[in-house]
Order: sequence, then structure tokens, then C-alpha cells
Amino acid sequence: MPTNNDADAVGLAVGLVNTWDLLADPPDLIRDVPQIARWLRLHEEPGLEEAAARLTRSDLLRCAFEAPNEGEAVSLLNELLLETGAVPQLSAETRTWKYVPASKRASDVVAAVGARGLLEAIRTDGWERFGICAGTPCRCVYVDRSRNRSRTYCCQLCADRVNQAAYRRRKARGPLEA
Repeated sequence: MPTNNDADAVGLAVGLVNTWDLLADPPDLIRDVPQIARWLRLHEEPGLEEAAARLTRSDLLRCAFEAPNEGEAVSLLNELLLETGAVPQLSAETRTWKYVPASKRASDVVAAVGARGLLEAIRTDGWERFGICAGTPCRCVYVDRSRNRSRTYCCQLCADRVNQAAYRRRKARGPLEA
């Protein structure tokens, strides 16, 4: 069962990947340092507040969602942790793992926290829970936490948009002839 800390890290990773939205114009939802800093401060992960001041853009976590299989996703995320120099440390208070990068660059901190969260999601729930929104042209990602593993859209807005388009197509065809 994932801890709140793990869920926060997964939320951070998914949120970071989803800052690129093909439905928006321009698609990059985070376009400057103040926006990035505000986004980082929304997450209650140790080190992000401090890292917000030194942020450089990084969208390295999408690789886990686009990998061809679980082994490749794990390999890419582990490689990302190695690149950041992240060292696992156990918190005595919460008895949870955290990965502290050797560098204090914000991109390394975010990459390490996000990679840890995604690796934990793979460990507890399996990589098959990772998905990319089926609502074309949306390319947002999600981790399916539903009981029946049936999620196909990143959010209700995309699901509604796809369902409304299907309804309009059916309506345009007219009633079925008997």
C-alpha cells in the first residue's frame, strides 16, 4: 500500500509530465521560472520549496509512461536516479524512503522525487497502471488507481470531451433504419 509520501511523489511526477498540454496554445503550461516555482510549492515534498528558486525545466519522467515495457521503464527511471546522484535515505520519523540528489539543482531534486514516486508505483501497483490519455490530441499521463484498472483518460474533462464527440457523431448519422 503506497504511503502518503509515495502518493505525493507520484502526483508530482504525473503533474510534471502533464505540464505539456497539446490542447493548450502554447502547449507548455509552465513557461517561466515564477510559474515553475508556484507549481513546485503546490507539492508538499521535502526539498521542493528550496529547489523552486533554482529550477531548470525538465520533462524526463515521461520516459516511464512511453516505455515499451515495465523493465525498460524501471531501467530508465533508475538511470535518471543515477544521473541525479540521488542516494536513498530512510527517514527515521516516517520510516519511508527518500532519494536525495547530490546536486541541489531543482531539476535534479524534481527528477529524483518523481522517479522515486514512479518506481514505487511500479513496485506496488505495476507498470500496467501507467497510461497516456486516450483523448486525442491530449498527451497527458496518469497512474490508474481505480479498482478495476479501467482508466483511459487523464481527467474527467477529456472523458467528457471524447464522449460528447461520439454522441455528436451518432446523432449526425440519424436514427437506424429498421
